Amino acid sequence: MNLKLNFDTGTVKGWVETLPEKMTDAAWEAILAQAQLIRGLWQIYIRVDTGSARDSIRVERGGEGLHWRMVRVRGGGYVVNPKTGRLVDYMAIIEAKYGAGQMAFNEVIPTIRGFIETNVSNALTFVGSERELY
Repeated sequence: MNLKLNFDTGTVKGWVETLPEKMTDAAWEAILAQAQLIRGLWQIYIRVDTGSARDSIRVERGGEGLHWRMVRVRGGGYVVNPKTGRLVDYMAIIEAKYGAGQMAFNEVIPTIRGFIETNVSNALTFVGSERELY
């Protein structure tokens, strides 16, 4: 994944001043995309009986204050298992036994790491290019 930071107008001084915000926005978009990928992989890797556990896997966004951009990939709750008539409350047991969520996370980590390295490098290279500083 290579998200382009937009530096189409303005001066290098202006770009440097807005770099943290632009990097944060780009990282946020990347994290959301990767969270969706983790969700999808987890749904593929999880063992399926009724499909209730699989259907309970979701991406949650939110948080408060400085943590408003919190992203979690979670499973359990919200879906009723047709065999038991209860909400899916056993995801921790499934995960501890089979580790499908951890497998999905481990598969996506190199992509997230690569995104961060590429985009930080690209932004620093662009700002450090031979453009006028003022």
